[in-house]
Amino acid sequence: MKTDETEYENGTIEGLEIKDENWQEDIRTVFNAIEFKYPFPDPQTEAFFTVIWNKSLEAFDSPREVQVLVDAKDDLYISVGTFGFVSFKNQGEQLDGMKTPLKCWIHTHPFGRAFFSGTDWKTIKSWKGMMESATVLGDNQFISYDCNSEIAKKVQYGIYKQEPVEKPEWVKTAEEVIGSKISLDGEEE
Repeated sequence: MKTDETEYENGTIEGLEIKDENWQEDIRTVFNAIEFKYPFPDPQTEAFFTVIWNKSLEAFDSPREVQVLVDAKDDLYISVGTFGFVSFKNQGEQLDGMKTPLKCWIHTHPFGRAFFSGTDWKTIKSWKGMMESATVLGDNQFISYDCNSEIAKKVQYGIYKQEPVEKPEWVKTAEEVIGSKISLDGEEE
């Protein structure tokens, strides 16, 4: 499977089938309903990221990279790519009216974890001074990067709970002798 710009031929992306014709509008609707926080997002902005992530997985014939640029006027510029590459190649007219500095460049890695690839770092470096932050979305995680301070925030979502604690044998023996349950935190059960 090709995962680079060679899939962009004749102004189209080879094999692209859009299943959700409203995918871009849905992203814009959520963006317009929140107060976008960057470089380090709040829960509302994280919900916006979730919409982008879900569209990346579900709006097309197969999971594809999606990128969203938030410009200095809070206008969005959105494009779709292949499974492993996204650009505005052959979609440059979409960038008409874009104002720098960009507040944030957001893109997905639908194949798994959030990380900045070599291509991503080249993009960040080439936009230095014209882009304030970059965010990459992965499966239940994201990394938001402040391009000026070079500080990043990585978030991993998941269920987090205390694992059951196995009582030591001496506690089990003591419980048998005294006939009641003993809690390991000092309270009687």
